[in-house]
Amino acid sequence: MTTGTVVVSGMALAGCAPEPSSDGALDDSTNTTSLTLATQIGSRVAVDGPVQGAAGEGASRTVLDATTDISAPTLSSKIDVGLRVTNPDVTVNADEPVNVGFSLFNEETHAPLADQLIKVQVKLPTGWATFLHLTTDERGFASYTARVLITTNVTVIFDGTDALQSARSENEATLRVRPAPPPVSVQGTSNAVNVETPAVDVSIPANTLGEKAVYLASRQAGKPYVYGATGPYSFDCSGLVQYIYKQLGKTLPRTTDQQYAATTRIAQGSEQPGDLIFFGQPGAIYHMGIYAGGGKMWVAPKTGDVVKLQTIWADSYSVGRVT
Repeated sequence: MTTGTVVVSGMALAGCAPEPSSDGALDDSTNTTSLTLATQIGSRVAVDGPVQGAAGEGASRTVLDATTDISAPTLSSKIDVGLRVTNPDVTVNADEPVNVGFSLFNEETHAPLADQLIKVQVKLPTGWATFLHLTTDERGFASYTARVLITTNVTVIFDGTDALQSARSENEATLRVRPAPPPVSVQGTSNAVNVETPAVDVSIPANTLGEKAVYLASRQAGKPYVYGATGPYSFDCSGLVQYIYKQLGKTLPRTTDQQYAATTRIAQGSEQPGDLIFFGQPGAIYHMGIYAGGGKMWVAPKTGDVVKLQTIWADSYSVGRVT
């Protein structure tokens, strides 16, 4: 069996608007799909390269002549392949490990197809994305261990070979998470005080705290910037950071300067996914984001904008690590 392991407040106003020079920091949306996926899920992500032979990428026609081997498999002679998730509907507690299995077989004979590469995909806000490659065993089976925080959909695809047709799973794995316990009401002498258990917000196919923070941040993409907002429907820059790390059991203070003081200093250039990027000087931090890798960060930028992945525009910045 082939296996792998993947892990997918109060209100106070705080200055988080970028200084004028940052207004020119544009969201680098060109060719960021692979980068976004890698930074969301972690360094173990397998990112597909460009399809070779596609139109405009060196594609060439095959011309039959006397030297052509006409016995080679053609599209019509390829074997039809079946592919399915073996445990499509599972209910678990948040962050509880669960094994997800896949089966690849000859559609006509149902014989297992061994030693074949299959690609596991998770459903992100932007669509399906490959995050893991597995190889089937002698039973045509492969699996990995997932840990999720809310209901997550997973599927699998097979690109095919010279002899086998490509295929997509006929079903999906729906990993359902049991609801978190309701808020506990604590009776006081005069008024009832609600002690809320923070609701875990998303599935996290990642292992480290920083990778989880990046993935959580990515799931807030498109939510509007609102000055002083701390989520879950809108954020300012430090409100986003506070919200993300609260879901991971880390309590951060509210404002940019307070969060700067509460984190461990890391040398610029040594930042890792999940580290906090601060702009300005201690005592006058005016903006911040969550480092995603590749010179980019997840950030709630400014009024009129939304949470998004943005290139770090400044040459000088400070780095803080949540521990």
